[in-house]
Amino acid sequence: MTYARFDHDGLSPAELSAARLDGELVAVGDAYVPADALETPALRAATLRGILGGSLVAIGLTAAWVHGASGVPPRVHHVQRTAARGVARPVDRRIRFRDTPIAVEDTVLLGGVRVSDPARTLVDLVREFDDPDSAAAARRLATPPLIEQALAWIDAHRRFGGRRPAAEILRSLRGGPARTT
Repeated sequence: MTYARFDHDGLSPAELSAARLDGELVAVGDAYVPADALETPALRAATLRGILGGSLVAIGLTAAWVHGASGVPPRVHHVQRTAARGVARPVDRRIRFRDTPIAVEDTVLLGGVRVSDPARTLVDLVREFDDPDSAAAARRLATPPLIEQALAWIDAHRRFGGRRPAAEILRSLRGGPARTT
């Protein structure tokens, strides 16, 4: 685990362990943070710096956790490369990597790392709705305005794979008729 601290870094593993035992630090995701820190989306995102670096974007269940749709981070983080940068496939058992680039306009900068924005996150979650964790996170994230934004995103991206089933699921989440476009 790393230590997500905003004023300085560089504590040894022994110092981290001692601070955790003393109650000064707590584990949040893949990092240690001050025990009195509010667990905000920016803080959750900051804990992913060691995994995401500057060239990967948190997507799917990882982005849902950052946005508050899940109380615990996924065991395997879902990441995607940015459109502007090509990256080598990360070799890390904590990562599920999607090599298709994600557009920067579909992301937000939180805690110094890129995360898919809430609408794009909702689209990604409903595309994997057969997974119980994705379905539960989608239901928690889905508010009426966000569902409309996600549907608008799908309408604007005609070549996006799985767009019709995703739109049907989004419509069912808002309580409307499940029709295809």
